[in-house]
Amino acid sequence: MRRQRPRATLPAVLVPALTVSLLAGCSADGGRAEPTAPSASPAPTASLGFTPRRLELPVHAYQLSPADQVKVTRARNTAIAACMKRYGLSWSAPKTPAAPRQDRRYGVIDLPAAQRYGYHLLPTDDTAPTEQGEPPSKAETDVLTGGRLLDADTGRSHLLAGYTEPVREVDGKPVPSGGCAQEAERKLLGRDDLTSTAGVVSRINTESFTESMKDTAVKDALAAWSTCMRKAGYDYADPLESIATARLDSDEVPTDEIDLATADVTCKRAVDLVDIWSRAESAVQRRMIRQHASATAKQRADNETRVRNAVALTGPAGE
Repeated sequence: MRRQRPRATLPAVLVPALTVSLLAGCSADGGRAEPTAPSASPAPTASLGFTPRRLELPVHAYQLSPADQVKVTRARNTAIAACMKRYGLSWSAPKTPAAPRQDRRYGVIDLPAAQRYGYHLLPTDDTAPTEQGEPPSKAETDVLTGGRLLDADTGRSHLLAGYTEPVREVDGKPVPSGGCAQEAERKLLGRDDLTSTAGVVSRINTESFTESMKDTAVKDALAAWSTCMRKAGYDYADPLESIATARLDSDEVPTDEIDLATADVTCKRAVDLVDIWSRAESAVQRRMIRQHASATAKQRADNETRVRNAVALTGPAGE
C-alpha cells in the first residue's frame, strides 16, 4: 500500500537548560554530596548482536568524544558538589542520558536495527529522563548559579531569570562569580576567562548538514533513494520524511514501522546514500573549519584542557 508523503519535517532537537538540570540535584540536608555521572556504556553492544555504525566527520575532532564527555561531566559534578558542601548543601548530579550508540544523522543506517526496532532508539541507548525532585531553595540556587547563567556557545554569562544582580554572598560567605557551576568550569579550563568558541563548532555541525543536502551528488542519491522507496511501495522525498511518520513517543514498535525502516535502510544501501552523503558533508565541514580556523583550533584546545583537568580532578576513569 502506497503511503502519502507527509510534509517535510526536520526532527526537533531538544537542548535541556544546563541550570535546570543542575538545580535538580540540590538538597539542603547538609550531608555529604554524592555526585553521580552518566554511564559511558548503557549496555554492551554484544547484547544487540551487531555493532551500531558511527559516522566519522571532520567536526568530531572539535567536539568531546562520548567517552571524554563522561570524564568531563564526572569532574564537573565532583567540583560542584565540593563547592556546594562549603555552604552546607548536598548536591547530587541528576542522571544524564548517555550518548546514543546509533548514529541518526542521516536517519537509521543499520539494517539489523531497522529490522528489530524500526525507527526507535536501541535498547542500549540510555534515554531515561531525569526525575525532578523538590524545587531548589533560593539559597541553593544562589550558591549553585550565583544568579548567573553561562551561555555554553559563547562562554559569556548573564543574569538568571528572577535576578536583578549577581549573588555575591550567602549567609555571610562569599559566592564565587557564577556560583559553584562556573567555579567548576574555571577548574576544568584552568583559567578565569570562560569565553568559548563552542558556538562556532555547533554551527558548523548543523549548517554543514543543511548545506550538504544541496550537493549535486547528495541530491542525486536522495532521488535514487526515493525511487527505490517507491518501488517498495512508499512515497517519500528523503529519509527525514519517512522517519517523521514514526510514533517515537510510544514504546511499541508497530510492524508497519519496522517494514518502513527496513525498506529505508535497504534503499540507503542500494544507492550508497550514507557514504555519498557523509563524503559531501565532510567536504563542507572541512571548508567551514578552514574558514573558522582560529575559533575551531581554540575549541579543540579547550576540549583537550578540559579532559586533562578532568582526569587530574577525578582520575582517568572518573572515580
